[in-house]
Amino acid sequence: MLSERDLSAFLHTRACAMVMLGVACVLAWVAYVKGGVVPLGGPLGIGLTPAREWTGSPFSSLVASVACTVSMGVLIIYVNRAFNVFRSLTSLVAGLFFIMQTALPSVMDRFYGGDLMGVMMMICVVLLFSSWSDGACQRRIFLIFFLMALAGFTDLSYLLYLPVFLVGCVQMRVFDLRTFLAAGMGVITPAWILFGFGLVDPSDLHWPELVVAWSMFSDPDVITALVVTGFTLAVGVGFTVANLLKILSYNSRVRAFNGFLTLLLFTTGLFSILNFNNFAFYIPLLNCLTAYQIAHFFTYRRNRRSYIPILLIVGAYVGFYVWGVI
Repeated sequence: MLSERDLSAFLHTRACAMVMLGVACVLAWVAYVKGGVVPLGGPLGIGLTPAREWTGSPFSSLVASVACTVSMGVLIIYVNRAFNVFRSLTSLVAGLFFIMQTALPSVMDRFYGGDLMGVMMMICVVLLFSSWSDGACQRRIFLIFFLMALAGFTDLSYLLYLPVFLVGCVQMRVFDLRTFLAAGMGVITPAWILFGFGLVDPSDLHWPELVVAWSMFSDPDVITALVVTGFTLAVGVGFTVANLLKILSYNSRVRAFNGFLTLLLFTTGLFSILNFNNFAFYIPLLNCLTAYQIAHFFTYRRNRRSYIPILLIVGAYVGFYVWGVI
């Protein structure tokens, strides 16, 4: 018979993450069939077609969104395995992330800029962490800033992360004049290529409307998304504070990795507030970083009944899903 300790251990396994992914896919399909998926927020594109317009049909949009969710889950597990940020192996972070994504069918079932941004940010995190104390990391730093600047032509929201990753270079102990120049060239190169080859005409550039549309508060789907996002942000901050003392006990390398992920969580929450018109853009990344903090907490607290709060968190997000679908 399965004991409480066995159940707590099972939640950290790859098999459990696959079960949660299966549940997430089923819930996403149910919401898709019910037709309760609506666009949230508005992309702040200035030159290239926004990501939400890349897919030709609702079904292909669903497939692309689920693929991005799976990719983010795999990447966050890879970050832990490659850089040992948890100081212990666990797949709980991916399982939690999959369930958290289902809370808002409009996020899980429709491909948009937030999905693309989440995958890209995880790739940039891998590139940044691999540059730890490496004096020859300029190519990786260039690639990070190149990707963000290029994506910025589809949505200006990406550009808010440029200074965040510059601070990350300081945390990785690689910030010097060569790194700064590599970052600068990464920012300039996309515009150079797009304008130089005529892919984007400077006359097509426009500054998007940033005025908050107060009528959005009358939309029940927006209200649901705001409540879920606020809950996720509160949970993320709470578990981050709870993890601080443990993080301080790590060596300088692991502290730097955890410090950057913490910085990324707080800035993502801040950007979702400042860029309120497009707050849904940050939901996938916010979910991923919050799942990381929750999993980190329970990774070094694998006591006999730790499954209870984990399942309560899972139940809360399933409850949000039911609220949004009904």
